[in-house]
Amino acid sequence: MSDIFSKLNVLLRAGMRDLVGDDPLNLSSIRNALQPGQIGKDFEHEVAALRKKINEALDYEDMLTKRVQDLQTEADNLNEQADRAVAVGENDRARDLLAQHQRAAQRLAMAESDLKEHRFVTQELIQRVNQLESVVAEAAAAPESPAEPAAENEHNLASVLRQVREQVVQEPAQAASSAGEKTADKAGTEADLEHRRRRLSKPSP
Repeated sequence: MSDIFSKLNVLLRAGMRDLVGDDPLNLSSIRNALQPGQIGKDFEHEVAALRKKINEALDYEDMLTKRVQDLQTEADNLNEQADRAVAVGENDRARDLLAQHQRAAQRLAMAESDLKEHRFVTQELIQRVNQLESVVAEAAAAPESPAEPAAENEHNLASVLRQVREQVVQEPAQAASSAGEKTADKAGTEADLEHRRRRLSKPSP
C-alpha cells in the first residue's frame, strides 16, 4: 500500500509543477505562480478526498508499527529460547531456534524499512496538502479586485487534484510479497551457536 501513497505524491508533484511551472514543494513558488481562476470551484472537495487518503496512510502506518513491534517480540523470544536450549545442551533444538531467529530478524528489518519509507511518504503528502490549503486560504482572504473576476481556467488546482486521485484509484494495490525473505544462513547459525556456547559457559562474576 505504501506504493499507492508514493505514487500519489509523485503524481501530485508532477501536476503542481505543470500548473505553477516551478518547485511544487516551495510555498512561495505556488503562491506567486497561482493565478486567479486557477483554484477551481471543487478545490475543497478534492482536498477533503486527499485528507481521507492521508487518514488511510496514517492507519496503515499504525498497522506497520504494530507489525514491527510483533516481529521484535518474536525475535526476542526466539533469542531467549535459543539461549536456554544452548544452556542445557540441546544443540539441535538451538540450531532450529537460531535459524528461526535469523528469519524473524530478516522480516523485522524489512518491516522497519517499510515503516520508515511509509512515514516519509505520508509526511510529504501531509506537507503538500497543508501547503495547498494555506495558499488557497490566503487567496480567499485577499481583497477582491474591482475588476470582473477572472474566468475559471479549465486546468486549475482542483482539476489537478481530481486527476491525481482518479489515477491512484485506478491503480490496483500490490499484494505484499515475502519473496525477499532469505533462508537461514547455516554457517551463520553455527557461528551464532558457538558464540552462545562460549558466552553461556563462562562463570558468572
